[in-house]
Amino acid sequence: MSMTRRAFNRAALTGTGLAATGVLTGGLITPARAADRLLVVQWGANWIEVSKQITADFNKTNPTQIAWELHSGGAAAVVAKIKAVWPNTQYNVLSVWDPVFRAMIKEDWLLPIDESIVTNLKTIPDQFIQKNDKGQKMSVPLSTAGAFWGYREDMLPGGFTSVEDLLRPEFKGKLCVPYPIGLTGLFIVSCAIQRGGSEKNAEPGWDLVKELAAKGQIGMIATNNSEYINAMASGEYSVGFWNNGGWFATAKNFPVKLKNRMPDNKGFLYNEGFCVLKGAPEKAAFEFANFFAEPKMNELYNMNLGSGPTQPSAKTNPMLADWYYTPEELPKYAYFADFAYLGSVMNEWNARWEREIVPLVRRG
Repeated sequence: MSMTRRAFNRAALTGTGLAATGVLTGGLITPARAADRLLVVQWGANWIEVSKQITADFNKTNPTQIAWELHSGGAAAVVAKIKAVWPNTQYNVLSVWDPVFRAMIKEDWLLPIDESIVTNLKTIPDQFIQKNDKGQKMSVPLSTAGAFWGYREDMLPGGFTSVEDLLRPEFKGKLCVPYPIGLTGLFIVSCAIQRGGSEKNAEPGWDLVKELAAKGQIGMIATNNSEYINAMASGEYSVGFWNNGGWFATAKNFPVKLKNRMPDNKGFLYNEGFCVLKGAPEKAAFEFANFFAEPKMNELYNMNLGSGPTQPSAKTNPMLADWYYTPEELPKYAYFADFAYLGSVMNEWNARWEREIVPLVRRG
């Protein structure tokens, strides 16, 4: 017969003779073990919908109970929530992206990934995995996302082959770009790379942004995905630098061409996925993450997110066939920014943008 925990406690209290640490099963006393419980923080919208679907499959063979909490605003907000109560947080597994991984690794909040349990990690490209200073793997990447230059082909049939082309007169007022705080400064980094710089040598990028602004090429500075999507839909702007989510939404209604294989620039990749906080039920948390990282689940997870799978054998949404790179293309076209460094300069870059770029955009 089966015995619920409540029935077991009642029997123990009434002196039935059952051991306080076990239940009676077939004449043997075995330890009573409740299913582990995980509190998982996830994005809303399509992310939580597909996560619940995958979790239902997970629970067919694994009794771990999953409770969900959704990110409120940007994922970075969860760092402040954890810091306020650490080490007494109730969270166990978090779905975040690379800059937030870096912030939590810096705080030493995360458990190194146990690869004897998360066996699916071995087929995910090493470039996608966040590591600590000891070289230990600290994340289980599930989605490849990115920030790219692109344009609406119906409004700009000739396109462009280089960011330098965007200084030409026909692009006046056509560009929609983010503030530095949007995309963690990757727009500045892209402009820096165009002129031989990098995130740690950003002055060439600032020079190019000033040229674009002074010539009136920047028509709009968007603050979020909705603004960007609406800007592209308006027909007033035809060129942008934005994340895959904004491009994915635009591509549902208009022909879009991403310029993610330009010879003199890069596509910026970052990853979203799971990490495990210290204090979590380790085995249960790693089994949960491993299930999501299995190729078939990884394919299902990403199909409607506008993101690419991290498992090379998983299929990508056909709409995104050319958006991401094969493992062989990564060294040539992909750029993985130093988000820890970008986080350290973001306040400075935002202030500089307001001081040096916004006035030029207004005059342009």
